[in-house]
Amino acid sequence: MAKPITTIRKQEMTEKEKREKTIEELKALLSEKEPAVSEILNILQELHESGILEAIYAMLKAKEDIAKILIEQANRKPVTTLVNNLMELSGVLTKIDPGITTKFLQSTALGITEAYEQLQTNGKKITLFELLSILRDPDVNRAIRFIISLLKGIGKGLKEV
Repeated sequence: MAKPITTIRKQEMTEKEKREKTIEELKALLSEKEPAVSEILNILQELHESGILEAIYAMLKAKEDIAKILIEQANRKPVTTLVNNLMELSGVLTKIDPGITTKFLQSTALGITEAYEQLQTNGKKITLFELLSILRDPDVNRAIRFIISLLKGIGKGLKEV
Protein backbone atom coordinates (compact mmCIF):
# COMPACT_ATOMS: atom_id res chain seq x y z
CA MET A 1 0.00 0.00 0.00
CA ALA A 2 1.01 3.56 -0.60
CA LYS A 3 2.01 5.85 2.19
CA PRO A 4 -0.59 8.35 3.31
CA ILE A 5 0.03 12.02 2.33
CA THR A 6 0.98 13.97 5.40
CA THR A 7 2.24 17.22 3.90
CA ILE A 8 1.30 19.16 0.82
CA ARG A 9 4.12 20.77 -0.98
CA LYS A 10 3.45 23.91 -2.93
CA GLN A 11 4.95 23.63 -6.34
CA GLU A 12 7.30 26.47 -6.88
CA MET A 13 8.20 27.67 -10.31
CA THR A 14 11.78 28.08 -11.33
CA GLU A 15 13.05 31.46 -12.53
CA LYS A 16 12.97 30.20 -16.09
CA GLU A 17 9.34 29.06 -15.73
CA LYS A 18 8.37 32.43 -14.21
CA ARG A 19 9.99 34.30 -17.11
CA GLU A 20 8.27 32.07 -19.67
CA LYS A 21 4.90 32.55 -17.99
CA THR A 22 5.39 36.33 -17.90
CA ILE A 23 6.38 36.35 -21.59
CA GLU A 24 3.27 34.35 -22.49
CA GLU A 25 1.05 36.72 -20.51
CA LEU A 26 2.68 39.71 -22.23
CA LYS A 27 2.20 38.13 -25.65
CA ALA A 28 -1.49 37.57 -24.92
CA LEU A 29 -1.90 41.13 -23.64
CA LEU A 30 -0.07 42.62 -26.64
CA SER A 31 -2.22 40.71 -29.13
CA GLU A 32 -5.34 41.68 -27.21
CA LYS A 33 -4.41 45.40 -27.10
CA GLU A 34 -2.62 45.58 -30.46
CA PRO A 35 -4.25 48.81 -31.77
CA ALA A 36 -3.44 50.75 -28.58
CA VAL A 37 0.11 49.39 -28.41
CA SER A 38 0.64 50.28 -32.06
CA GLU A 39 -0.52 53.86 -31.43
CA ILE A 40 1.75 54.21 -28.39
CA LEU A 41 4.72 52.99 -30.42
CA ASN A 42 3.88 55.49 -33.19
CA ILE A 43 3.70 58.31 -30.64
CA LEU A 44 7.04 57.27 -29.19
CA GLN A 45 8.55 57.22 -32.70
CA GLU A 46 7.26 60.75 -33.41
CA LEU A 47 8.61 61.98 -30.08
CA HIS A 48 11.96 60.39 -30.86
CA GLU A 49 12.16 61.86 -34.37
CA SER A 50 11.26 65.36 -33.16
CA GLY A 51 13.87 65.27 -30.38
CA ILE A 52 11.29 65.66 -27.62
CA LEU A 53 11.95 62.20 -26.23
CA GLU A 54 15.64 62.98 -25.93
CA ALA A 55 14.85 66.27 -24.17
CA ILE A 56 12.52 64.52 -21.73
CA TYR A 57 15.17 61.90 -21.03
CA ALA A 58 17.78 64.61 -20.40
CA MET A 59 15.37 66.39 -18.06
CA LEU A 60 14.76 63.19 -16.13
CA LYS A 61 18.50 62.64 -15.76
CA ALA A 62 18.92 66.22 -14.51
CA LYS A 63 15.79 66.26 -12.33
CA GLU A 64 17.65 67.21 -9.15
CA ASP A 65 19.36 70.17 -10.81
CA ILE A 66 16.11 71.29 -12.41
CA ALA A 67 14.25 71.01 -9.10
CA LYS A 68 16.96 73.07 -7.40
CA ILE A 69 16.68 75.81 -10.06
CA LEU A 70 12.88 75.83 -9.85
CA ILE A 71 12.95 76.16 -6.08
CA GLU A 72 15.51 78.96 -6.26
CA GLN A 73 13.38 80.81 -8.82
CA ALA A 74 10.18 80.28 -6.84
CA ASN A 75 11.80 81.68 -3.70
CA ARG A 76 12.76 84.97 -5.38
CA LYS A 77 11.04 88.06 -3.92
CA PRO A 78 9.21 89.04 -7.15
CA VAL A 79 7.73 85.56 -7.47
CA THR A 80 6.55 85.37 -3.86
CA THR A 81 5.13 88.89 -4.20
CA LEU A 82 3.27 87.86 -7.35
CA VAL A 83 1.83 84.77 -5.64
CA ASN A 84 0.74 86.81 -2.61
CA ASN A 85 -0.89 89.44 -4.84
CA LEU A 86 -2.71 86.77 -6.85
CA MET A 87 -4.02 85.23 -3.64
CA GLU A 88 -5.22 88.62 -2.40
CA LEU A 89 -6.78 89.41 -5.77
CA SER A 90 -8.60 86.09 -5.85
CA GLY A 91 -9.91 86.77 -2.34
CA VAL A 92 -11.24 90.17 -3.42
CA LEU A 93 -12.78 88.75 -6.61
CA THR A 94 -14.74 86.18 -4.59
CA LYS A 95 -16.55 89.08 -2.90
CA ILE A 96 -17.81 90.52 -6.21
CA ASP A 97 -20.92 89.16 -7.91
CA PRO A 98 -19.81 87.47 -11.17
CA GLY A 99 -22.64 89.17 -13.06
CA ILE A 100 -21.33 92.58 -12.03
CA THR A 101 -17.78 91.61 -13.02
CA THR A 102 -19.00 90.43 -16.44
CA LYS A 103 -20.98 93.61 -17.04
CA PHE A 104 -18.03 95.79 -15.95
CA LEU A 105 -15.51 93.96 -18.14
CA GLN A 106 -17.82 93.98 -21.16
CA SER A 107 -18.46 97.71 -20.69
CA THR A 108 -14.74 98.36 -20.30
CA ALA A 109 -13.98 96.42 -23.49
CA LEU A 110 -16.62 98.40 -25.39
CA GLY A 111 -15.24 101.65 -23.97
CA ILE A 112 -11.67 100.80 -24.98
CA THR A 113 -12.82 99.90 -28.50
CA GLU A 114 -14.80 103.12 -28.91
CA ALA A 115 -12.00 105.24 -27.45
CA TYR A 116 -9.47 103.71 -29.84
CA GLU A 117 -11.76 104.26 -32.84
CA GLN A 118 -12.31 107.89 -31.79
CA LEU A 119 -8.58 108.38 -31.42
CA GLN A 120 -7.99 107.03 -34.93
CA THR A 121 -10.68 109.14 -36.61
CA ASN A 122 -10.62 112.36 -34.63
CA GLY A 123 -7.32 113.78 -33.37
CA LYS A 124 -8.54 117.33 -32.67
CA LYS A 125 -8.68 118.93 -29.23
CA ILE A 126 -11.93 119.06 -27.29
CA THR A 127 -13.08 122.58 -26.50
CA LEU A 128 -14.64 123.54 -23.19
CA PHE A 129 -18.02 123.98 -24.91
CA GLU A 130 -17.76 120.47 -26.44
CA LEU A 131 -16.84 119.05 -23.04
CA LEU A 132 -19.91 120.61 -21.43
CA SER A 133 -22.17 119.29 -24.20
CA ILE A 134 -20.62 115.80 -23.88
CA LEU A 135 -21.54 115.80 -20.19
CA ARG A 136 -25.21 115.85 -21.23
CA ASP A 137 -24.78 112.54 -23.05
CA PRO A 138 -26.55 109.87 -20.90
CA ASP A 139 -23.78 107.29 -21.53
CA VAL A 140 -21.04 109.72 -20.46
CA ASN A 141 -23.09 110.80 -17.46
CA ARG A 142 -23.60 107.17 -16.44
CA ALA A 143 -19.85 106.48 -16.69
CA ILE A 144 -18.96 109.60 -14.68
CA ARG A 145 -21.49 108.64 -11.99
CA PHE A 146 -19.94 105.14 -11.91
CA ILE A 147 -16.39 106.52 -11.57
CA ILE A 148 -17.45 108.94 -8.81
CA SER A 149 -19.16 106.11 -6.93
CA LEU A 150 -16.07 103.94 -7.42
CA LEU A 151 -13.85 106.68 -6.02
CA LYS A 152 -16.20 107.13 -3.06
CA GLY A 153 -16.04 103.39 -2.29
CA ILE A 154 -12.24 103.38 -2.57
CA GLY A 155 -12.12 106.36 -0.23
CA LYS A 156 -14.28 104.55 2.35
CA GLY A 157 -11.99 101.55 2.11
CA LEU A 158 -8.88 103.66 2.53
CA LYS A 159 -10.34 105.31 5.63
CA GLU A 160 -10.47 101.88 7.30
CA VAL A 161 -6.80 101.14 6.55
